[in-house]
Amino acid sequence: MPAPSKSQLQPLVGALTLDNGLHGHDAPALADAIAEIIAQALALLLTQARVAPGIACSPGATTAPGKLI
Repeated sequence: MPAPSKSQLQPLVGALTLDNGLHGHDAPALADAIAEIIAQALALLLTQARVAPGIACSPGATTAPGKLI
């Protein structure tokens, strides 16, 4: 499942900014910036989660059955 894009997050972030009392001339720009940062962070997190194979160990630690890592 891919990370949500900025355009998918904008309505949610915009509603959260209004619900929390952030009003004014620059409130929509702030909501756009927050949505972009969250989208980038989620994309990076999901990329790292897909790539990470687990805990690396030396080949000698896994050669014989019953041997501890």
